[in-house]
Amino acid sequence: MKISSRLRVVLVFLVSLVLVAIVLAAVYTGSIPEKYMLRPGDVSPYDIVAPRSIRDQVETERRAARAAAEVGEVILRSDEIVNRVDQRLDRFFELIRNERADPPMKDMPSLPLSTSTSQETDSDGNPLPTVQPEPTRPPVQVIDTEALSERISLMINRELNLIISQNDSLVFASVSDDRLNRIENHVESISDQIMSERIDAASLRNNLNQKINDLNEDVLYERDDVFVIERTLTLLLEPNVIFDAAATDNARQAAYNRVLNNPVMIEKGTRIVAMDEVITEEMYSLLEDLDLINSGQFDYYHLAGIFLLLLLVVGIAAFYIRHYEKESISSARDMVALLLSLIIPLLISVTITRYATLSPPVYFAAVLIASYFGFRAAVILSLCLSVLILPMTNFNPIFLAVAMIGSLVAALFAKGIIRKDNYAFIILATSGANILTAFSFSIMLKEAWSDVVLNSGYAAVSGALSVIAAIGLMPLFEMLFNSVSPMRLIELSQPGHPLLRRLFVEAPGSSQHSMMVANLADSAAVAINADALLARVGAYYHDIGKLENPLMFTENQEGHNPHDELPPEQSAKIILSHPDAGVRIGRRYRLPAPILRMVHEHHGSTEQIYFLRKAQSLAETNGFDSPDSDQYRYHCPIPSTRESAIVMLADSVEAAMKSTGTSDIEAAGKLIRRIIKTKNEQDQLIASGLSFSDVERIIEAFIQVYSGHFHERVKYPDDHPVQQPAN
Repeated sequence: MKISSRLRVVLVFLVSLVLVAIVLAAVYTGSIPEKYMLRPGDVSPYDIVAPRSIRDQVETERRAARAAAEVGEVILRSDEIVNRVDQRLDRFFELIRNERADPPMKDMPSLPLSTSTSQETDSDGNPLPTVQPEPTRPPVQVIDTEALSERISLMINRELNLIISQNDSLVFASVSDDRLNRIENHVESISDQIMSERIDAASLRNNLNQKINDLNEDVLYERDDVFVIERTLTLLLEPNVIFDAAATDNARQAAYNRVLNNPVMIEKGTRIVAMDEVITEEMYSLLEDLDLINSGQFDYYHLAGIFLLLLLVVGIAAFYIRHYEKESISSARDMVALLLSLIIPLLISVTITRYATLSPPVYFAAVLIASYFGFRAAVILSLCLSVLILPMTNFNPIFLAVAMIGSLVAALFAKGIIRKDNYAFIILATSGANILTAFSFSIMLKEAWSDVVLNSGYAAVSGALSVIAAIGLMPLFEMLFNSVSPMRLIELSQPGHPLLRRLFVEAPGSSQHSMMVANLADSAAVAINADALLARVGAYYHDIGKLENPLMFTENQEGHNPHDELPPEQSAKIILSHPDAGVRIGRRYRLPAPILRMVHEHHGSTEQIYFLRKAQSLAETNGFDSPDSDQYRYHCPIPSTRESAIVMLADSVEAAMKSTGTSDIEAAGKLIRRIIKTKNEQDQLIASGLSFSDVERIIEAFIQVYSGHFHERVKYPDDHPVQQPAN
């Protein structure tokens, strides 16, 4: 019963929904950690370890708060204060000078002249003349330093709101101008030095004491001025720093953030709760952060993340298959086989990844996909599968590295070792690559040695068992999906296969011809790096259609040729039918699709020249119309793969060699080139993917095979025993 296109679309849509639901459920179930019914104050019946590395939020917050508290207040040097001090100092001495410029004066009374009432005499006792006294001098005007001192104190207090001591004001009132200048210069110099720095109250006292001590050592005279300078500076100076609240808050926030950005980590595998331990609020918060508390709620965010990841991975895989594997993955059977190769390891990973994160059997998919669909498909799709399994491993970086390298090695040898039929080597290579990768990454991540050994062991066992399972299931895949794998090809190549045995018995000439075609095809496939085993097996079976009428083909005849008694159109009909007959027989024997394709395509759409010319000759002799050449043409597809094209060329070359009896290598080379040139001119190779360089290498491979075939051996005399030739 045929299914309509609309129904087919509906079925595909429904199947896709089911598959998406299965994958979503699998990844969600596998990635959600085991949860516990615990509350603060409960006694834990379990030992609970961290399933992944996580930061300890409580301890980090505690350390951050401590770091912020340890940050002192931020104080800044205030230019405003410095300018105010400078202005006050200048004003201080300006006021002193103003008062000194117009000092208060006082009269200093003169001493009266002395008068004597006694008569002075000379040495002889004679009285001297009397001297009249001079008049009294007027009073002398002098600065009233005490009044000036009071005026200076009063003015400084009124103008600057400063109170200076009486002694200091008296010094400022009484010293000379030079001495006052020296005092002022020292005050300004020390003030500039101190105020140029950021000075608080304590450092102001310390710096001032240091400067005064230095000055006291330098001054050699008038040391009393040093103390005046000290008291003046103490009076005029003030701390030049101010508290910056915003800067302090920013500094404390920066210290807080610095700790938050370097959090305290609880490494994976660390025991969080011991058995019989009471659950504290801090423990409970940590368990919540690790999503280990069973709250009874569905994690929709987690499911949404998995769904987005699934869409991305499926989109990449679909794009790749559509653009790069459209021919090899085209039928429904191919898609089912591919999906099973991916879903089986995914479902297995759900149950085992929880106990060993390096155990997912990704390599199972790599081996099967490489065997059926090629190396490139295996690598890309295995990587997609690894990304889907990654959440189940708690995003273990070692798993991703092991899965990628292990899948690469498994796919590489699953596709490349097939000629040796050595599946043990695939197992050992995959397991060995997993061990080395897990070991190296565990060391680089500073894992404990016990974890290094466990990781390496799980990776090795997973790789070995995955490859063994894939090889063991290949026959089942072939039976269900009629596909071809290396093992199936090797089985088909055995001479004891029923169809090959039948060909050997019923059509020995065709069997011998197929063996020679297989040798040519194998050599040519190796020369252009095609699938040599597939080409060889296809050559073995390409002429099985001749089993329906083996004696109608010259290689199976022994003297009598039935075609001598048949009209050419009937003979042509029999000959032209053998590709279709081969497909029918091959299907009965369940030959895989690639082999059936070669059976059907090995003649393409070429003409049967012999019977066409025979018909043309008869028509000309009897005066009939020229026969229709289409009746003498194969109506089969032209070769669609390189291997199928190789079988066509090998078949044509081998048939021509036998029919012409060519035994000279130079003549054989010319014949081979002429045959291949004819096939090319008839457009038989345009869909095969062969390049001109491929065709040239195929010709050289054919010539090399025939050069060995034409080699003559030494002929031994009948009357002498056979001896080994010297060379």
